[in-house]
Amino acid sequence: MKIVVSKLPNSGWWQNGIPKYHDNPAMVEGAIPNLNIVEKERQELMSSIRNSGHEVIEFDFPDDLDQGEPKHDFIFIRDSFISDQNGTAVILRAGEPQRRLENKIVKTYLESIGMDIIELPDQKGIRADGGEFYFCAKDKVLFSGLQRNTRSGANHVAEALNVKEMIILKGEGYHLDTFFTPVLDVDGRITALIVCRSILSNGSKKRLYQFSDKKNIPVFVIPPDDAIGTGRMIGSFAANALPLPGVLIRPNHFTDPSIDEKLMDMGIDRIITSTSQFQLSGGSVHCMTNEL
Repeated sequence: MKIVVSKLPNSGWWQNGIPKYHDNPAMVEGAIPNLNIVEKERQELMSSIRNSGHEVIEFDFPDDLDQGEPKHDFIFIRDSFISDQNGTAVILRAGEPQRRLENKIVKTYLESIGMDIIELPDQKGIRADGGEFYFCAKDKVLFSGLQRNTRSGANHVAEALNVKEMIILKGEGYHLDTFFTPVLDVDGRITALIVCRSILSNGSKKRLYQFSDKKNIPVFVIPPDDAIGTGRMIGSFAANALPLPGVLIRPNHFTDPSIDEKLMDMGIDRIITSTSQFQLSGGSVHCMTNEL
């Protein structure tokens, strides 16, 4: 599999301080990431992906987003598109309006490497961020959040990807990947689900367990500390993981070590690679990567 990662801006990354979005409590307003650690963490993440047998493709950071008032969120390459992992990319429509330039720019990058393109309609009421989705291509199942996504946006993505089933999981995190991740077996099929159940709506809990019971898939429950955290303290982002066939790459350990023991028994390789500086801007492993 090919995994896209963005290069860093020429100016560094948020060297004048990180901004704050109203719905992202993890962003540390005014913080200046340590560039040496930023590059080290980025390189270690790419090495983890390569060591798992996958190719890393680096996109240049767009000059247009690194001038005037910088807009450095392109480093979270997950949000601007989603791929069917078979040659087609769906260009999304960002929930945060000032990030919609990223959707336009990434289209040209994807076209340059030969991807077929489907674009969501640029219409009011249609919003979709990549961090709100996990697409499990072998099962043709799409998990979607409904924070920065709208239901209309999620429906458009499900149609473009020709999924068999879409599971809506509405929680308190600004993106689905702040509190949920699937786990894939060596064949790329869903073999477990990891979720911070306490921040899910009652309807979403019911839907999740209906799916897991039907597929005979275990659900491993994590506390808010392993997800986005609480109003008092930001979590470890351990749920913000990149699930690859037989591998789960994430930034931190789970509070309950028995989860990793169970994953090991299931044949899942667990890789921890720090993203401390990226978490200052509210993102981690899943945000920084995107499958082609």
